[in-house]
Amino acid sequence: MSKKINSLLFPSFCANCKSDTPEEPPSLRWLCLKCHKLLITRWEKVSFKPEISESYYIFDYQKDKLAKKLIHNLKYDFVKEIADTFYVALESERFNFRKLIFDFIIPVPLHKRRFKERGFNQSELISKKISEITEKPIFENIIKRKVYRRPQMEVKNRESRIKNTQNIFECVKHPTLDNKTILLIDDVATTGATLKECARTLKSAGAQNVLSFTLAQD
Repeated sequence: MSKKINSLLFPSFCANCKSDTPEEPPSLRWLCLKCHKLLITRWEKVSFKPEISESYYIFDYQKDKLAKKLIHNLKYDFVKEIADTFYVALESERFNFRKLIFDFIIPVPLHKRRFKERGFNQSELISKKISEITEKPIFENIIKRKVYRRPQMEVKNRESRIKNTQNIFECVKHPTLDNKTILLIDDVATTGATLKECARTLKSAGAQNVLSFTLAQD
């Protein structure tokens, strides 16, 4: 779809205040400059040990209502350009990303059915910006989601969330993983069940250590 047709079908407006926004740059198409200032990051740490040695996020999913709205637009309204809005937020944490010590980045994969529905993997979009900031490579095909299950946001019970993620990933045995430290990327974490299961799968395939980053912690 050309930009011209896209702009006619989906006119630009701020997802927060509904004011008109320009087509370019993409980071301002869905959040105006004034509302960008309301998207305040906070570099925070959460524990998902022992599977993950260090875990970080920049928004509180329940308290940061604007970030929550934008993540929902990205994931469930399939507004891919919202990623460009989050790139501004990620850029503001450049110093903290550069302090992390790891070898490469792996985005949490989508099941092929979910990818077909959405058309993109939001974790891959986040990973691309972090790769640019840290100058570390991304490996997207080492780990795969082999089982299709309900989205974690639809599973409220903690024990059910853990069960919902068990044995859903498979990892290609690859020398690239041997004794390496991986930065695992996802959009939102609650109990960390998905991240932990990913980390266990990667370690079973040879990874030595796993860190994680999510846009938000619920």
